[in-house]
Amino acid sequence: MTNISKWDKTLRNILLALILLIIFPACEELPEPTYIDAIFMMNPDGSDITHIIDEYAENVQFTPDGTRIIMNKGNKGIWSVKTDGTELTNLTAISVDSELPSLLPDSSKIAFSTGDIYIMDIDGTNIQNLTNTINVMEGYPNFSFDGSQIVYTTRQDSINSIYIMDANGANKSEVISNSTKYYLYSYPIFNSGGDTIFYKYIGQPRGLYSVNINGSDNTQLHEGWIGFSFPSISADGKKIVFYADSHIFIMNEDGTNIRKLTEGGYPMISPNGEKIVFLDFKDIKVINSDGSELTTLDEGWHPRFSNNNEKIVYIKEREIDKNQNKGIVF
Repeated sequence: MTNISKWDKTLRNILLALILLIIFPACEELPEPTYIDAIFMMNPDGSDITHIIDEYAENVQFTPDGTRIIMNKGNKGIWSVKTDGTELTNLTAISVDSELPSLLPDSSKIAFSTGDIYIMDIDGTNIQNLTNTINVMEGYPNFSFDGSQIVYTTRQDSINSIYIMDANGANKSEVISNSTKYYLYSYPIFNSGGDTIFYKYIGQPRGLYSVNINGSDNTQLHEGWIGFSFPSISADGKKIVFYADSHIFIMNEDGTNIRKLTEGGYPMISPNGEKIVFLDFKDIKVINSDGSELTTLDEGWHPRFSNNNEKIVYIKEREIDKNQNKGIVF
């Protein structure tokens, strides 16, 4: 039997290791890609996709004049940024509720909720608490078309209500009320004439309802699970879009001619009433308001039209190199 020395064994092991390295080269472990939320803008046909800023926000929308984007960052308040990504500005450090802030049609005011209903100038100045109530949760503020009134919801103990008030906080008036341990009312909006309110109701039978501002003629328009977003109304008030049971619906302002268009959620109708942008899982899609020409635009969420119908702002993930990324990341 041949004797193999310790040194020979070492050389043999080294040689074997070299052969294995040649045959099976070492695989470097690639770093996991890093994704961050970013705000983008595009045309309604999906062209000219433009990265605005790296930012996490729960909601984004254009100011009515289209020069800036308002974003809701929850516990970091409401912010704005120019559409070219400059002048990122904290409008209020107050922690705000997660729903979309309501913008006055003339671009001068923002209404939002922190448990009370607040209003402020579009630049974050002149913040006013319009309700200033104790042990009452108030939310979902929304301006009327002419900006003279705000509709909102309240909850105190087991009493749930919808209220309206003047835009300066005066003349608060209960529209409708119910007693339950649940939050029954949400996402109220005015019709274009200011005499009717549409709202989501989670009681029985649940669905989309309308009610006159004096509390009369409370009517169920559509029965089913209504999604978590405000109904979207065209600038002339003639068409209203909402989603229920994972489908997009459109109806006339008087609640008639309700039609199912397609699967999806979080819809917004263009101000001219011609197109609807919405979310279908991870895809942003657009469809004509008559149900024709369904088109996928990009991945993302929270898409919203500009007031001139020419742009869509939205949020999506962007892959970055941490060592080279020059964006503003919060």
